[in-house]
Amino acid sequence: MDNEDECTYGGEGGQTSADTSQSKSLVSASRFKRSRTSDMWDYFTLEDENDGKIAYCKKCLKPYPILPTTGTSNLIRHYRKCSMGLDVGRKTTKIDHKVVREKFSRVIIRHDLPFLCVEYEELRDFISYMNPDYKCYTRNTAAADVVKT
Repeated sequence: MDNEDECTYGGEGGQTSADTSQSKSLVSASRFKRSRTSDMWDYFTLEDENDGKIAYCKKCLKPYPILPTTGTSNLIRHYRKCSMGLDVGRKTTKIDHKVVREKFSRVIIRHDLPFLCVEYEELRDFISYMNPDYKCYTRNTAAADVVKT
């Protein structure tokens, strides 16, 4: 009988531990908003209007109503079909080849690397991944740059 009493009347105020944890989770759920985790929110602005929340495409400014039960599938579909272009908000930086060569010459000197390191396939793959427009140079150019530095 003691076990029944513990299960029925456990915790403070006659609440079981299950009741207490449920009430805590309800309080914490109502207190905090969920963060928006979709990458699509980089391409849409969310505004409060009379009818509720509206998401506007940053490219074409087309409005999409946002309800608590809807996800981002309609935003994803619109983004794929939007005719105003791609990559809103992404900056492409211009790279000064002269500065890159000077800085890499310092790396070669500091770490005592061979001039051939600029022709390593893995390094070239890495550089082309970081910036596909960058033109890699040869070991002869690297040697000339090191002599200048």
